[in-house]
Amino acid sequence: MRPKDLLANVGEFHSKAGGSAANTVRGLASGFGVRCDLVGARGKDEWGAMFASSMKRASVNTSKVRVQPGPTGRCVILSHNGQRTMRTCLDDAVRLQKDALTAEDFSGSKWLFLSGYCLYGEGLMERAVELAAAVGAKVALDLASFEVVRAFRSQLTSLLTRYPVEVVFCNEDEAVEYMGGLQSGATPEQGLRQLSTLCNIAVVTLGEKGCIVKARGSDTILAEPACSGVKVVDATGAGDLFASGFLYGLMRDFPLQKCAQVGCLAGGAIVQTMGAELTQACLRWLFARLHGDLAATVVRDSASAVHQELLECYALIARMGRGVVYYGSARLKQDCPHWQRAVDLGREVARLLDCTTWSGGGPGMMQAATLGALEAKKPVGGIRISREAGTTVRTASYLPTASAVFCRFLSSRKVALVDAGVRAAETDRTAYIFLPGGLGTMDELFEIMTLMQLKKLGSKHAVPLILCNYDGFYDGLMNFLRAMDRNGTVGAAELKDVMLAAHNEEVLDTLAAFYGLSRKVDGEPTHHLTPGKRASSLLGQLP
Repeated sequence: MRPKDLLANVGEFHSKAGGSAANTVRGLASGFGVRCDLVGARGKDEWGAMFASSMKRASVNTSKVRVQPGPTGRCVILSHNGQRTMRTCLDDAVRLQKDALTAEDFSGSKWLFLSGYCLYGEGLMERAVELAAAVGAKVALDLASFEVVRAFRSQLTSLLTRYPVEVVFCNEDEAVEYMGGLQSGATPEQGLRQLSTLCNIAVVTLGEKGCIVKARGSDTILAEPACSGVKVVDATGAGDLFASGFLYGLMRDFPLQKCAQVGCLAGGAIVQTMGAELTQACLRWLFARLHGDLAATVVRDSASAVHQELLECYALIARMGRGVVYYGSARLKQDCPHWQRAVDLGREVARLLDCTTWSGGGPGMMQAATLGALEAKKPVGGIRISREAGTTVRTASYLPTASAVFCRFLSSRKVALVDAGVRAAETDRTAYIFLPGGLGTMDELFEIMTLMQLKKLGSKHAVPLILCNYDGFYDGLMNFLRAMDRNGTVGAAELKDVMLAAHNEEVLDTLAAFYGLSRKVDGEPTHHLTPGKRASSLLGQLP
C-alpha cells in the first residue's frame, strides 16, 4: 500500500514537532523557564520549518541548529488508548556531523542533555561530551530506545567509563536491555544498580508505576509513584518531559526524591495531550501541583505569555549583548530642545563605550538616543510595547527588525530593560541614562534606585545611573528627594551612586572616568578628568 493510501485509511492523524532531546529542552523552556539552546540539524523543508517554529514558540534558542539541504528526520507514531508505538525514518535525513560541533556551541552552558540517538552519528556523542567538559558543563544522557541500547551497548559502557556523566535516564525496557535483554532474566532494578556504578545518578522510569532512582555509592533505591488520576491521551514524550522535570530539580538543587516527584509531574502533564508540546491546560495542571491551587489560577494565559515574553527578551539580550539603557519621554519630539541633545548623547556614548544601545524602542527620547547610536554605526536593541504615554505605537520601527522584541505586558518589558544594563563581568560597560521623561520614566527610575538600595542591582559590579538634568529638568525631583531626606524616608547615602549631569559632556566625562577610558575633546585626548567636568552625585546635592 502506498504511504498516501495508508494515511487515508488510518483515520485522524496529526503532524507534531519533536524528537527526544528536542522534547526535553522544549519542556525545560516552556514548563520551567530554563534558557535552553538546541544544537542539531534540520532540513530546508516544511518539516524543518515546522520544527523550528515549535521550538521558537517555546523560547528555545534554535540559532545553533544547522539548516542543511535535504529532508528533516521524521517518525511515525501509532497511538491507541494512551499507548504508542514509534518508528523513525532517518535514512535520508540530514544529520549533524561531529566535525560541525564547535566550542561556541557549548559556551556558557551549565548542562548538556544528550539523546542516545546521537550514537548513530559516528563520534558525535564523544565530541559533544568533550566540548561540554571543556566549559565545565554537566552531562545528562537519555538512552533513547531499547534498540539503541542493543545496538550500542559496548559503546555506551565505554563512554560512561571514560567520561564523567552526571545522570543517565532510561525506561525499564532499556535498563533490562543494558543488562543483556529479556533472555538474561535481568530486572529494571538490576539495570539501575549497574548504571549507577557508571554515573552519579541513574534513573529508570517505570511508566504507570513511576520511577526508581539511585545515586552512585548509595545502597538506597528511591521510588516515586506516578501521578494518580491522570487521563492518558497519548504517552508520546512522557519520558522526555520526565527528564525535563528531573533536570529542573537538579538545577534547583532539589533532593533526589523531589527531583523524581517533579519529573513524574512533568510526565503526567504531557500525557494529557496529543504530542510532546505542553499546552496551556497542561501548564495549569503542572503548576497547580508544583505550587498549589493558587498557581493554577495565576498561571492563566497572561502569566504564561509574560513568561514567554521574558524568555524572548533574554534571548535577544544574550544575542545583542548588554549595554547602555536609555529611558525618557515618548512625547518629546524633534521640535523639543532636548531631542538633538539626546541624539548627540546616544552617538557619543555608543562611540565611547562601544556597546549596545538599549531603549524601550518607542518614540521621543528613546528614538533620539537610538538614532544617535545608529549614526555611530553601533548595535541597538529595543524592548517595545504597544502603548507609550497613552499613544499606540504599533507601527514600523526605526529599529532593525532583528533587534527588537514586542511585548504585550509592561512587567516583562521593565524586567528586560533592567537586565539589559546589568554588568555580569568587570569588563562589561553598561549604564542607565535617564533623559527628560514623565510618569513611566519616573516609575523606572525609582525602580532602579530601589533595586540599588536593596543591593539587588550593582552589588557585584556597580552600574552608573545618570540623570540628564537638561535645563534643570530634574530640579523638581531634587527638591522632592531633599524633602524625603529631611523626613527620614530616604537616606542620602543610598543615593551616592546616582549622578546628576547638566550637559552631555558631564555624562561622557563621568562614564569615561568610571570605566577608565580616555576621550577626545577638540581633537585632544583627556586622560585626567577634573571633578568639575563630571556629573555630581545626588549625595552631594542633598543638604
